[in-house]
Amino acid sequence: MLETLTHRLRALEPADVDLLHKWENISSAWWLGSTLTPYSKATLLKFAEGEHEIYQDKQLRLMIDHKNAEKTWKTVGAVDLYDFDVRNLRAGVGITIDEAERNNRHALAGLTLLHEYSFKHLGLHQLYAEVPADHLPSRNLFQKAEYIECELRKEWIKGTNKWCDVVLFQLINRV
Repeated sequence: MLETLTHRLRALEPADVDLLHKWENISSAWWLGSTLTPYSKATLLKFAEGEHEIYQDKQLRLMIDHKNAEKTWKTVGAVDLYDFDVRNLRAGVGITIDEAERNNRHALAGLTLLHEYSFKHLGLHQLYAEVPADHLPSRNLFQKAEYIECELRKEWIKGTNKWCDVVLFQLINRV
């Protein structure tokens, strides 16, 4: 369920802390989420070593690995479920791909595996993503992943120098 010939999703491990530290501390991207301060390696290690139960935490982070030409797995990104709503069977989706690994279809592969896990294993009815309106790579990604653009939220998030509109994308489980 969480693996294809070229990609897999897996649980967060303490060995992932260096990558998480790199990704979470890109201050130019903080405005895309809710982070306002840097993360220490100690904080991230505590998080990685913790128990992660989506029904308790209302969120889940899975690492995206890619099988390279040498047939070994390399971590290329992470995908998150957040704001998990047990009653309405929906969750938000966030994704990050290492800058050196972008434009290699890793994000689409990770989302596809996440959809299968979310719909078949968790039994979710819906996934959604909130994407800055002017962030075309992310908008294109969610469109390729068959999300429907359904709402424009004016001045929804505070960018680095201005208020930014956000597009709400939804993917409804139709099976």
